[in-house]
Amino acid sequence: AREHFDRKRFENALERTDLNNAARSSLLFALGKLHDDLGEFAEAASCLRQANALIDTSAWSRRNWRRLIDARLAAKPMPTRTPGADECAPIFVVGAPRSGTTLVAELLGRSPLVRNRGELDWLPHFAERVANARRVDAALLDDIATQYLSKLQQGDRIARWFIDKQPLNFLHVGLARALFPQAWIVHCRRSERDTALSIWSQHFGSTEYRFAYDFDDIAAVLRGCAKLMAKAANASGSRVIDVRYEAIAQHPQTIVDATAATIGMPRFDCSRTDERRHAIGTASLWQARQPVYTASVGRWHAYADFLPELLRFSDG
Repeated sequence: AREHFDRKRFENALERTDLNNAARSSLLFALGKLHDDLGEFAEAASCLRQANALIDTSAWSRRNWRRLIDARLAAKPMPTRTPGADECAPIFVVGAPRSGTTLVAELLGRSPLVRNRGELDWLPHFAERVANARRVDAALLDDIATQYLSKLQQGDRIARWFIDKQPLNFLHVGLARALFPQAWIVHCRRSERDTALSIWSQHFGSTEYRFAYDFDDIAAVLRGCAKLMAKAANASGSRVIDVRYEAIAQHPQTIVDATAATIGMPRFDCSRTDERRHAIGTASLWQARQPVYTASVGRWHAYADFLPELLRFSDG
């Protein structure tokens, strides 16, 4: 394993003196992944710690995040629009990043009556419009819903359900329910230790994920997600479905069957791959294209001696 070709390439590249922090951190993330694949967890942790330390996180503020969560928790419910009689039901798959949202959306999207539209940025855009509106009324919500559904359905007359898989939409569950009271919210949950490790091991491109490189920032995001989803469950518990990553990884058909039954979806074989291949533009690209596996369940145990920060998180 020590003679692995890619290892030598990465290590030789890291010896260059002309690399900027972005290039060096990318190489270190890649080398950390290689060490992880080979079961060399001490070396992986060392590379990942160096990689995370090189990321500029100034675009993200823990204080501002906490203020945002507090504002969402204190916000009064918005008026709810009345959906049309033949209106489709969006399925919003939400949760902390790396909690299984891509896997859940991929498996549910294998139903012939479901279209998985992937990771969309529309709801945050419409949330900004609502926040800037002088008045939030039925007319505004109807207009937004019409625009959203037109983009979501894309003229599809066969599907009855459409998946919007954007993890951070847990920030906008209140708006989603105001726009679409018929919608389903699938909340993906996973061991916090595995979630934190998976987030910290990943190099994200978006500034929205600048919290991913510091364990204290990750902890703040996980706490915020838990609080907002608890509020959502209290407000509309019958439309919020909890799915555990550990359960769906170990028993995918059983969990998909239970989720589909709650939604009112006919049973289907979730192991069947679909010729309607859609683009997956998330950090879980390769996992989603592979058969469901359980290797990531309890992964944090291999890193406990090298990343003691993980022990500050819950294993539930």
